Amino acid sequence: MKKLILYSFIVLSSFTYGQNFPGTSVELLIGKDLKVREKEESLQKYGYREFYTDESLKLKFDASLSDANSKYESLVGKPFKLISFDQYIDKTGTKKFKLKIENPETGVLYYDYDPRFENEFEFVVVDGINYPDGFFNKDIKESRDKFKNEITFTSPVGYDKINFMKVKDLKGTHTYMAISEIGSAVNLNKKGVVLLLENGFRINKPKAELHVEVSNSGTGYIYSAFFELTNDDIKLMSINAITDFRLYIYDRNVTTGYTLREYLKSIVKK
Repeated sequence: MKKLILYSFIVLSSFTYGQNFPGTSVELLIGKDLKVREKEESLQKYGYREFYTDESLKLKFDASLSDANSKYESLVGKPFKLISFDQYIDKTGTKKFKLKIENPETGVLYYDYDPRFENEFEFVVVDGINYPDGFFNKDIKESRDKFKNEITFTSPVGYDKINFMKVKDLKGTHTYMAISEIGSAVNLNKKGVVLLLENGFRINKPKAELHVEVSNSGTGYIYSAFFELTNDDIKLMSINAITDFRLYIYDRNVTTGYTLREYLKSIVKK
């Protein structure tokens, strides 16, 4: 009975997490209602960066200066419809999208959309995105070692510095998680990783060893861990998104939990 209750709770929680990021598949937003997302109180003073009144993306919407951000109160919670979109390459050579959107109050605006950063997407997709089967498989890299007779599948390392790896050989299959974070001081020979999930559960890895090295940026130190996931870990994280993690004493809020969840599911199916 306890197992049945637990399973029901986990499955129910899986429908509460937003399927919200289209990546480069902007066509998934067609016909969807886009609502400008709220921000934490401390960030509201900065407003919104990527809303423009002109197609050339030079004039910010409702900004006091041409290079200032749009005012928070002018956009928060407003619903928009996607009219059309165009892909373009910016001055840095990055492939981005220009979204033409419309709201009855603001009229037509343009949103400068960078498909690389889920955490910077300024909209909540009402009722979520309906991802086609296998949508995330395209990002999974496969490599083969013919000497070891081994196949390795690896997910991308994104904004939250987390990725998954699955290794298949003649002896079986093993799935691993890699995770890293910046720390302010050197702490050697430390252990311990904690993952918080959206259903309120946590995954503890007290024996996970932490490697530390100087950051390439010259500020702080990079703490990283690489550990194997159990079948129970995989079941939990395949249904519930990661919301936070802790490496030793260093914490991070995870903003790409849904994408990470889908990457893990894709790797498990390989």
